[in-house]
Amino acid sequence: MNTLFRRVVLATPLLAGAAWLVGSCAGDAPYLGGYCERDADCHTKYQDIPGAACIDSRCQCIDPGSQICCAASEAAEPDCPPSCRPCKECAQGTAACEPDGGVDAGCKNDAECPGPPSRECGAGRCVEGVCTVEIHPGPIASQRQGDCQRAECTTAGELIMLEEPSDVHDDGEPCTYDSCSEGWPINMPLTEGLICPGAREGMCHKGACVACFDGDVTMNDCPNGLACDDVLCVPAHCVNNAFEPELGETARDCGFPCRPCIAGEACGSSADCESRICDGGRCAPATCEDGAQNGSETGIDCGAAPCPLCPAGQGCRTGVSCESGVCWAGMCREPSCTDGVMNAGEDGVDCGGGCAPCG
Repeated sequence: MNTLFRRVVLATPLLAGAAWLVGSCAGDAPYLGGYCERDADCHTKYQDIPGAACIDSRCQCIDPGSQICCAASEAAEPDCPPSCRPCKECAQGTAACEPDGGVDAGCKNDAECPGPPSRECGAGRCVEGVCTVEIHPGPIASQRQGDCQRAECTTAGELIMLEEPSDVHDDGEPCTYDSCSEGWPINMPLTEGLICPGAREGMCHKGACVACFDGDVTMNDCPNGLACDDVLCVPAHCVNNAFEPELGETARDCGFPCRPCIAGEACGSSADCESRICDGGRCAPATCEDGAQNGSETGIDCGAAPCPLCPAGQGCRTGVSCESGVCWAGMCREPSCTDGVMNAGEDGVDCGGGCAPCG
């Protein structure tokens, strides 16, 4: 007589409230409690575990970083629906997570947590083993002064640039009008011959305040009978097209107290030369090693090619003349962690090096 053997195996429930295993050799009853014969057994009306597959006769998560558990929000339900989830999303006591708090047990510190899209807008934070994103909307501390823009973080943690008409670039020259145009700084020269704002002894000429101007505008503000030689107030003999050494000239109409002599003209001292360098009785051309601010330099031997960039404290018109990339009020500034410029060994704009780490 053939006898039908029926196997009944008792097992600890997978989760609180889960059914006991009832397996069958002949398909007499469905698989329950996490046991299975094939993948489909993990996804039936009797047991449905999203993200699981049948491995070694047990329903197990396909993703090795997941465990079968109830969500924290569903832990109070007597028959909470299990699913494959990261341990940090599991209700306490419903998942076989690593007891030492490994990767499946959530984060250990802020470094493990991703931050917002732009690092300037916040940071990732590990709060009780769960990664959160901290965002600081609004203008950031790192702003490039005088670029007519404002760097600001959105509520989504993205860094955007907005036009800021009040953020004009001060070039340190009273004869220019500093403003913004379509999001860019401009320094427009004031009217030729206009008396320098704040310096009534000078006049504006090509955006610079000079002692006098007698060009397209008929104006001569030189005192005590002095004459205007293009931009300088000089004695009358300095504009008569004659060489008069007895009056101090070292060449025709040049040499102190007349206009400075150009390279190649005779000189008696550095004060006689446009380059401020008198070598062997002749004015020398300007170089990057002559110890004087001359030529197109904005500072002493710096600020314009082929000379190097200027250090802090030397003159400039824009940041391109400065080592730090920061020019304000006609002077190169020391680099800082909030100047909006990548400088001083930083790995990014105002981060890395001596500043906060780049995200």
